[in-house]
Amino acid sequence: MLEAMTYKASVKIPPHLGVSARDLRVFAWTNQVDRHQSDGQWHRLRLTYLEADDLDKDLHSYGLSEIITGDRDFNFTFCCLTPSGETLWSHRFGEDGFAHVEPPRHYDAWTQGPDYTHILGSIHVGNFLAATNAEDCGITHVLNVADNLDMVYPSGSVQYKKVAMADGAHNPVDIVKIKEAVEWLEEHNQPRNKVLVNCRAGIGRAGSVGVAFVFARERAWSYEMCYTHVFSKRFVYPHAGLRDILYQLYPRE
Repeated sequence: MLEAMTYKASVKIPPHLGVSARDLRVFAWTNQVDRHQSDGQWHRLRLTYLEADDLDKDLHSYGLSEIITGDRDFNFTFCCLTPSGETLWSHRFGEDGFAHVEPPRHYDAWTQGPDYTHILGSIHVGNFLAATNAEDCGITHVLNVADNLDMVYPSGSVQYKKVAMADGAHNPVDIVKIKEAVEWLEEHNQPRNKVLVNCRAGIGRAGSVGVAFVFARERAWSYEMCYTHVFSKRFVYPHAGLRDILYQLYPRE
């Protein structure tokens, strides 16, 4: 989990077909949990054209790397779409590849120091070590959304709130908790404050709350615009159901 799954496929394209290798649409078809699909449903990822084979110029390779955001095992296969719209599969039905996913390791590099990013207004998204070192980082308010981590600050030094959420993008967000978290952020989103939303890595749970805050504040923005805004600043991924819950809580006209 939180490491890249790299897909590579080779496709032989005889010249008489008249198909440009760069225009051929080649996909990985998978039920992995990633930032594009957080509920583990099957979806396709378009592979990028890489190169022609040195020895066989009719053989072309395609590839893509995508971060796995949930500790669930998954399957995958490959397909391509011909110019006529036909789907060609690399293997027969049921003959899928299989990947085993383990939870993040506690010694991963992204947990080795305070790490946080400004998102909007006074709101920042970061990891647990940023919360641990809140005073040194100048953070005045901490919203901790990790269910298995907690903090105790010296009286009056940092204003602290916990809204516990489960790790892994396949775990659906709770509408009550998202609403509670956003309302707390809105209350403390003041120029004099420096507010941190944290989970363990500051990517999934905290990232989802960061997107929710932007969505609640920027009422003219779509969910996709809000997610893109946060993702442009920090690698985050949404938990399952986040988009639907946000439109329910903060509907657009």
